[in-house]
Amino acid sequence: MKDIKAVLFDFDGTLVTLEIDFPLMRKRVNETIAAFGVPAHILTAPFSWERIEQAASWLAQFDLERAKELERKAKAIITSMEDEAAKVAAPPPDVQPSLEALKAKGFKLALVTRNSMKAVQTVLKRHPLPFDVIVTRDHVRTLKPNPEHLLFALKRLGIHEPHENPKHLALRTSHLALVRWHCAFVGDHPADVQAALRAGLVPVGIARNDEMERALKSAGAFIVVRRLSELAHWLTHR
Repeated sequence: MKDIKAVLFDFDGTLVTLEIDFPLMRKRVNETIAAFGVPAHILTAPFSWERIEQAASWLAQFDLERAKELERKAKAIITSMEDEAAKVAAPPPDVQPSLEALKAKGFKLALVTRNSMKAVQTVLKRHPLPFDVIVTRDHVRTLKPNPEHLLFALKRLGIHEPHENPKHLALRTSHLALVRWHCAFVGDHPADVQAALRAGLVPVGIARNDEMERALKSAGAFIVVRRLSELAHWLTHR
């Protein structure tokens, strides 16, 4: 993949770690949804943010104002927990020099995250990172793994045209993915790999342990690294 010209990055778990008790978050969100009388069986989304929207959409059929109240209260739980975690979050030592090395080689860099802009800015004010574009959940309606989240970031980067002849990329899962863009997306979750594949980007995983590495490879990551410095070396020494 010698023609990669832009690299998009996930935030939490990839560049920093927000120490959030996700089981507690999910429990509090589910309790809030249940308090509004929404039946649990309609909540099919894997992530709490989308579960809230499913619940609000269902409730809006009967009471629009209560649906808005549900969405406000439940999303405030997520935002509050993120904001607290962001106050003490910091990137590993290799993140800033790795991003700066990519920038020096001419790569465009974007941050694409399901987190809020406030949480991202809280971290970046203390630990500036050289991104050309930042796209949070505040900027788009549908979040990754929906490909629109990544495609919006590409548009903001000024990358408007995909490959004239899309390339078939052989993945670790022994199947082929159609790569439409001269870009890679780096993330720590299988959903990040799914987002990259759906958008036509090269999926790159970053794993902190063997279990995460297996999950990312199984999802279809083209390459999995343990540190961002490994990725920077791979991209700048091809």
